[in-house]
Amino acid sequence: MKTVNKLIQFIFLLTVIFCFEVLKASPDLIVVNADIRTSDPAVKNANAIAIENGKFIAIGGNDEISQLSDSNTVVINAEGKTILPGFIDSHTHLSSGSKIVTGINLTGIREKSVWLDMIAQRVKTMEPGEWLLGGRWDYTFENKGLPTRWELDRVSPNNPVALSDIDGHSMWVNSLAIEEANIRANSEVPLGGQILINQLSGSPNGILLEGAMELIWDIPTYIRDSDLSRDKIEQVLDYANSFGITSVHDMSSRIELDKYKDLARNKKLFLRVFWGEHSKFSQEDDHTYNAKLINQLIKDYKFHDQDRGPLIEFGFIKYVIDGVLSTHTAALINPYSDRPEIIGEPFYIQAEINRLVKRANSLGMPVAIHAIGDRGVKMALNAFEFSGNNSLSNRIEHIEIIDPEDIQRFNKLNVTASMQPNHGTGVIGKYITPRVGIEREKYAYVWNDFLRSGVRLALSSDFATSPFSPLIQLADAVFRESPSGLYEGTWYPEQALTFEQALHAYTQIGADLSGWGDQIGSISIGKYADFVILDQTLSKPVGRELKSTKVAKTYFAGQLVFSKN
Repeated sequence: MKTVNKLIQFIFLLTVIFCFEVLKASPDLIVVNADIRTSDPAVKNANAIAIENGKFIAIGGNDEISQLSDSNTVVINAEGKTILPGFIDSHTHLSSGSKIVTGINLTGIREKSVWLDMIAQRVKTMEPGEWLLGGRWDYTFENKGLPTRWELDRVSPNNPVALSDIDGHSMWVNSLAIEEANIRANSEVPLGGQILINQLSGSPNGILLEGAMELIWDIPTYIRDSDLSRDKIEQVLDYANSFGITSVHDMSSRIELDKYKDLARNKKLFLRVFWGEHSKFSQEDDHTYNAKLINQLIKDYKFHDQDRGPLIEFGFIKYVIDGVLSTHTAALINPYSDRPEIIGEPFYIQAEINRLVKRANSLGMPVAIHAIGDRGVKMALNAFEFSGNNSLSNRIEHIEIIDPEDIQRFNKLNVTASMQPNHGTGVIGKYITPRVGIEREKYAYVWNDFLRSGVRLALSSDFATSPFSPLIQLADAVFRESPSGLYEGTWYPEQALTFEQALHAYTQIGADLSGWGDQIGSISIGKYADFVILDQTLSKPVGRELKSTKVAKTYFAGQLVFSKN
C-alpha cells in the first residue's frame, strides 16, 4: 500500500512540475496595441495576441498578454493598426493566375487599342512560335463588340495567341492558333460551346465560347507552353500572400497539386489548398471504381503538417452548368432582354446533372456547381434536392441572378451560396441591365437576401476573373459601387453587407466548408495563427478608408510570409 501511495505522490509531483513548466513557457510572438477583429463571435475584438508553436495561445488586452512574454519572446507593437484573420478565398483558379503572371494582363484596360499595343510589345520579347497566354480583356467597357482574330494577326503574326476574357468563359485567338487547332466553322465542340463566325466570310472570327476553348487546350504546343507558365506557380502563391490570403479553395488541376506537394514537403508552402476536382474526374457509373478513385485522390493529395496544420486536401467535385451573362451563355428562365431570341442553353439536361450530383454525394463527396443564370441555379438546386444528401457541404458558385423563390431552397437543402463581390460591382452600369432588364436585375447578386434567409454565404474572388485582393472584394461587398465609375451611388443598397458579415464570409465560412473550421478561419485560442496586419486602422463601423487600405504583413502559422516594408 505504501508503495502505491509513493507512486501516486511521485506521479502527482511530476504533474505539478509539468504544469509549472507549461505555465512558465513563454510565447514565441506577441502582438500588442492592435485593433483586432477576430471573426470569432465569442471574442469579437481584442488588443493583443500571443502565439506559440504556430498557434494562438492567448487573446485579450495589452497588459494581460504582455505579462506572458520573457526575453525569448518577439514583441510587435502594431501601433493601433487593424489585425484580421488570414483570408480564405473560397473559389480561385491559381493556374490561371500563373498565365497572367507570365503572359499578359489586360485587367482594367478599357480600350482595345491599348490591348493591341500591349500585345505587340509583349510578343517582341518572345521566340517565334511561342504561345502568348493570359488575358482578362473586357469588351463591355467600350461596348463596340467582341474583338477578332484579324486584329490580333496584325500585332502577333508569328506567335499563336490565346487570351481568356475577364470571365474565363471566352477565348480570343489569332489565325495561327486557329490553324494549329485546325478549327473550322463546322468543327465539333462540346455541348454549350460555340465557334463564332464572321458573317461575310463564313470563317471563325477568333472568339471561342465555353467548351469550344477545349480545341485550343488540346494542342500539344499550347499544353507545352501552358505547363511552362505553371512552373511559375510559386509567384502566384507569393502574390496570394501579399494580399493576406492564407488559404484557398482551388479549382485547378493535379499539375499544380504535385507542385504544391513538393513545396509542402520542403516546408515552402505558405498557403492552405483545399482542392476540388473538375467534373472530368470520371464519367464511369461503376460505384466501386469511383469510390476507389476518390479514395486514391484523398490519399494522394492530403498533406497535413504537424507544425503548420492542414496544407493540402482533396475535398469536392465541381460541375459547370452554364456560362456567363456577358456573352449570353448563362442559362436563364426567360430570354435575354437585349437578345430575345436567346435564353442560354445549360451544359447538362436535368436528368444528367441529377445523376452526377447524386453519384458524387453517394461517395461522400460534396459538389460545387457553377451556376450563374436563374435557370442554371434552379437546375443545380433541383440536382441537390434529387441527391437528398443535406449533410454534405454542397455549394453553388456565382449565382449572379436568381428566381427569388429559390433563395429559401438554399436554406432548406443546406446549400452554401458561394459568391464573388467584384463580379457584382463589375457589371454595374455596364451590361447587367441590358441583359436582364430592370425587373430581373433586382434579383442579381443578392448577398444580403441569402444571409437574411439563414443561408451560409461564402465570399471569394474567382481569381483570375476578378481582383485577387480580399480587401477589394470586401469593399465591394460593403459599398456595392461601380469600380469603374459607371454608376453613381450604391447599387441596390439593401443587398450590401456589413464589414463584419463580409469578413466572416471571407474567413470562417471558407474554413468551415473545407472541414478545417476548428483549426483556422478566426483569431481564436488553439487555432493556427494565420493573420494579417493592415497598414492602417479601420474605423467602427468601417468607412471608406477600407478602399485605400493595404496589407502590411501576412503571417502563416505564426511565421511572417509577407511584408511590404
